[in-house]
Amino acid sequence: MNNLKENITIKFGGRAGEGLMTTGHICAKLFQRSGLFVFSENDYPSLIRGGHNTITLRANSSKIYSLDGKIDILVAFDKNTIKLHLREIEQNGILIFDPIYEQELKEILENKKLNLIKIPFSEICYKLGDQLFINQISLGAIARLLNLDKELLKSIVIQTFSDKKQEIVDKNLEALKEGYEFIEKNYSNLCCELQRKPHNKKLYLLNGNDALCLASIKAGLKFVAEYPMSPSSSILHWMAANAKKYKLVVKHTEDEIAAINYVLGAAYAGVRAMTATSGGGFSLMAEALGNAGIAEIPCVIVDVQRAGPSTGLPTYTEQADLQFVMHASQGEFPRIVCMPGDPEEVFYETFNVWNMVELVQTPAIILLDKYLAELMQTVELNLENLQIKRGMLLKDQEAESATEILRHKITPSGISPRPVPGQKNGMHVASSYEHDESGYTSEDPENRVMQIDKRARKLNAINPQLYQPVFFGSPTAPILIVGWGSSKGIILEALKHLNRENIPVRYMHIKYAIPFATDTIKEALLAANKSIIFEMNSTAQMRNYIREKTSILIEDVYLRYDARPFTVDEIVEQVKKVYQKL
Repeated sequence: MNNLKENITIKFGGRAGEGLMTTGHICAKLFQRSGLFVFSENDYPSLIRGGHNTITLRANSSKIYSLDGKIDILVAFDKNTIKLHLREIEQNGILIFDPIYEQELKEILENKKLNLIKIPFSEICYKLGDQLFINQISLGAIARLLNLDKELLKSIVIQTFSDKKQEIVDKNLEALKEGYEFIEKNYSNLCCELQRKPHNKKLYLLNGNDALCLASIKAGLKFVAEYPMSPSSSILHWMAANAKKYKLVVKHTEDEIAAINYVLGAAYAGVRAMTATSGGGFSLMAEALGNAGIAEIPCVIVDVQRAGPSTGLPTYTEQADLQFVMHASQGEFPRIVCMPGDPEEVFYETFNVWNMVELVQTPAIILLDKYLAELMQTVELNLENLQIKRGMLLKDQEAESATEILRHKITPSGISPRPVPGQKNGMHVASSYEHDESGYTSEDPENRVMQIDKRARKLNAINPQLYQPVFFGSPTAPILIVGWGSSKGIILEALKHLNRENIPVRYMHIKYAIPFATDTIKEALLAANKSIIFEMNSTAQMRNYIREKTSILIEDVYLRYDARPFTVDEIVEQVKKVYQKL
């Protein structure tokens, strides 16, 4: 390896249940706190123990948006990792493994232009008393290979295991030392330095689910009800762990139907309330979603998509719930559907969505997916100028001075005053029946039309600037790339490659399906000579929706639906094919 590197990618591989993900998270924190920008993603089957797991980390001196397909260092905790991932290592890259596998793997290791680092993991772990210490041994080795601060790594490990007995912490630190010193004594010739550019930015290392939790807290969330379902479960875990700190009510309900109905009750009572699930759980919430729509109860539902239908692939990713969440529940009512693309965008758009739902008094669905929920990325967040806006939620004084409060009053904007129980004049009916302005059931045909029209026009109150797509690249580029959701980072990384090859492209990232920036999107499509859309589903759901809204059919479409995210290489390859048609 070169002595000075601007970019490094490391893959850890092993069996589930052996602490691999914790190892990756510690390594990511080490890079981050060393002044580097980090990106990581994981891969694991839906098993509690066993099966093959990996976590891949990339660190760079500048901001990065995804992995780039190359591995500089493969850390193999078992022989299966070597068999599966050896071909991914860059020429002259490094393979770290236990020499007990060397004879068995001799044939596949022969004639490879690799640097082999043979650490006797089994022997050292036996001395320390537990096979799990392989994790800290490997971290110590990585720290020495990349000339990273050993004391910084020790502090991160101490913090990570702060809830363990001191004896366990000490053993982990001893394992770190073993790995660090083994490289020092035997492989110092392979050590390198990571280039770092000085900056004074306030940076955070976040995954999509954590970013959503933080934004919701910042937006004033007070009630969470959820039944755990992968890959949304970490939202419930985070909220429960931080409930006392942020004065939250967190309910682990018996099922998803209970969760959404808890949320409706809390929101009716005047607090910001949310639930999170995946596609299967959202299916159970469909009727209550309609209840929120007709009763005009503002709430947030997070759908962290996984590969479906039904149980599908619980720990893998997909973008196939878009059309479902846009039309779930019978009848017609407005909803907000937001599809952020990276942890930073998840944070800001989640905050915005909370303000939107209370402005227009309707439910919102935030669409993440497994890939976005669990990837980790260095992000810069500006927490200033984030203002909580609660729309027409009445203050106590306003409710008390009112002679009559019509909860569903017909207004030009469609938005009505929103009192809450406990206020004087605040008690009102909120049911799943069609109703008159007061909230009482009505089957009058004229009232029915007025209430449907009233609800429909509420979305017009949202500032169009909030739901515009985001553009990257030159407005005059002949090729327009269209994407939505978690493909954002991969496409942005692909743009770097395309720019280096002087292929002129513009990228349009769509953040909202409802409300939809029809005019802006149509204008961008008409301005391009060629357009290509990338989606992780088999039916081109966004492409069809764009056609419905703009009458434009995007000619080139690339779909991936093997439950894995796009790669930078395939984005670049497909765009080049379009470029050749010009």
